[in-house]
Amino acid sequence: MTIPTISPEDTAARIGPDGTATYVDVRTVGEFAEGRPKGRAINLPIVFHHPKTGADHPNEAFELVANHAIDKSAAVIVGADGDARADLAAARLAAAGFEDIQVMGSGITGWRAATLPVTGDNRDGVSYVSLLTAARRAK
Repeated sequence: MTIPTISPEDTAARIGPDGTATYVDVRTVGEFAEGRPKGRAINLPIVFHHPKTGADHPNEAFELVANHAIDKSAAVIVGADGDARADLAAARLAAAGFEDIQVMGSGITGWRAATLPVTGDNRDGVSYVSLLTAARRAK
């Protein structure tokens, strides 16, 4: 399955007040907390960075949280920081049965370059910790 790429401007329109898509930010919790695209978005890290070694570790609960937080037929736009994490996450979502996936290829770097609004909003229902907790309770 080829997953299409979408621009930051088109992403903004699709996750904004009149949009119906959800932006799935697959950067780490720390990166997400530093600022994310303003609009309908959630944090679902694809990997975690070890605090001392910097080594990447896959998020074993990625599909669990995705299946709980997102309807499989809903429009999803995956983004990271213009790196391979977005493509990896999109492939895992497609393999899990999600049907309408796009990747914001330039990630948060492209979003900021386009001077689109950024927020630090990390409330329940948006933050990874709250999504993980809800998914585990629902098991």
